[in-house]
Amino acid sequence: MRRLVPLIMSVIIISINANAQSPAAVGAEICKWKDGKKAVYMLEFDDSLASQVTNAIPELVKRGMVGTFYIIPGSWQYKTRLEDWEKKIPALGMVFGNHTYSHKGAISFKQIDEDIKRCQDEINKCFPDLRKPRLVSFGQPGGVPWKITPAETQKLFKKYNLIDRPAFYGYPFWPTEAEKALKTVDDAIASGEMGHHDFHGVGGDYGTTPMSLFLQILDKLDANREIFWITDPVSWHQYQAERSASGVSVVSQDEKLIKLKLVCKTQYDLYDLPLSLRVQVPSGWNECSVKQGKRTVKFKAVNGAFICSVQPVTGVIEISRLE
Repeated sequence: MRRLVPLIMSVIIISINANAQSPAAVGAEICKWKDGKKAVYMLEFDDSLASQVTNAIPELVKRGMVGTFYIIPGSWQYKTRLEDWEKKIPALGMVFGNHTYSHKGAISFKQIDEDIKRCQDEINKCFPDLRKPRLVSFGQPGGVPWKITPAETQKLFKKYNLIDRPAFYGYPFWPTEAEKALKTVDDAIASGEMGHHDFHGVGGDYGTTPMSLFLQILDKLDANREIFWITDPVSWHQYQAERSASGVSVVSQDEKLIKLKLVCKTQYDLYDLPLSLRVQVPSGWNECSVKQGKRTVKFKAVNGAFICSVQPVTGVIEISRLE
């Protein structure tokens, strides 16, 4: 019986050590949505209308929300508020999408190529400091002919680095009824996916959404800021593409350092939106630093976990214990 005691003790010690070093004590995963949000919402505006400048944008700014504006630089509406669109609105953090220069549709490939290019040139003029090339959201103009083929459309998308805007049918397009409009927000919360509203006039112009309803939509989104990542179509597209083409794993760990390996297969010059990682650390790691390349950022762990942003590039990420 005495000979069995050392053997039993050895098994116990090995078991305890194995548990202390178990990879299950740490881990990392890419969050479904940026900053660990549970759902996504986007607010889009067509035709660069005056009511968007006077009514919608001030309310977005007041709440710190981004809107995506599909501009028509050749329209009289755009030209009437030219200084707003070219100078003031870009400085407010809004995003512009390509709605073609003239909104005449696609009569021929040559004509629509030029129309898209002229709109793209205007967007670049409004945002001179943004990197090029970069992705821009495209909104195909409605109510006008589109005579080029899907293959020709995709050729233009590739040429100008365009992504198609989310599709809409009925609601959430031109919202005018509160019950249906607010249900779109509830549906996004319930599904954990993306919801969006698409506006023309806001309290004026045409295709008008009443100002009172517009404010209800914004207020409901604002009340659910902990749930929603309120963003633009390009960022939504980038995050999904990067998340789908990426993976993260623990490659080593000890008492003071955890090394993660991030693998990301997207093209960084177009897909440079930071990914959000949820990192699980051992009990007692209350403050940590995250190093990726030359960048180091500190985070406080809550219940043994924290969320951090990392660049979508393949490489090692080091998590260090600071206390």
